[in-house]
Amino acid sequence: MRFDEKIGIIMGGASGIGKAVAQGWAARGGHAVVVDIAKEPGGDVVAGIRTAGGRATFVLCDLGNLEQIDDMVRSVAETFGRIDMLHNNAFAPWKGIDAHALIGDVSQPNWDHVLGLGLNSPFRATRETLAVMSRQGGGTIVNTCSEAAVRALPYIGPYSVAKAALTHFTKLVAREYASQGIRCNAVSPGVIDTPLIAGAPLDDEFISKIPLQRIGRPEEIANVVLFLASDLASYVTGEVVLVDGGHTL
Repeated sequence: MRFDEKIGIIMGGASGIGKAVAQGWAARGGHAVVVDIAKEPGGDVVAGIRTAGGRATFVLCDLGNLEQIDDMVRSVAETFGRIDMLHNNAFAPWKGIDAHALIGDVSQPNWDHVLGLGLNSPFRATRETLAVMSRQGGGTIVNTCSEAAVRALPYIGPYSVAKAALTHFTKLVAREYASQGIRCNAVSPGVIDTPLIAGAPLDDEFISKIPLQRIGRPEEIANVVLFLASDLASYVTGEVVLVDGGHTL
């Protein structure tokens, strides 16, 4: 599985799953464009990749700002001449008092924040990237969805809705752009050891409900993302792969 001379944009590449994808992409010969609002951690990821002999570039971008996303994609295309892979992965949880609330208690700012980062941002990045990929004759897009997209989990309604919509968006893009050589797939992680779950009550009772009896590691999700982005998956499109240790069984 190689990505020699290929350009990959990793949204939210400064930590967690995105960081692991960027490292894996670069380790296999690709140029990782790490996009994040976190300048110092993102720079550290790029520095680490370069120290290991890989190629990477950091691009500062507020992924909640749709115009910045448009400009970022256009800038990458102008700088490198092409975009071979887009990984829509960025997300930041709502920090308000209704962060974990029944749907009737969810505030409009909470809803707008989560749907903005979870759905609007991937839409804009995908829309701009599709134009580039269509001109160059193909490419691949991988979205990070969630097991929450297939389970009606209480208290995280906006997140579940955003990820369910992103799941269907994945299939729609796959269907509409297959004839142009563009594949679109998604990975749906379960509970993964990333900053997103910091502080979550992951006690023994919770872990016991996961058949593999542990939470996942970022690189375990990255491995699936990289497979879907590779030529090994050249006949795979519109698929949403659950990687959750069996949690949804």
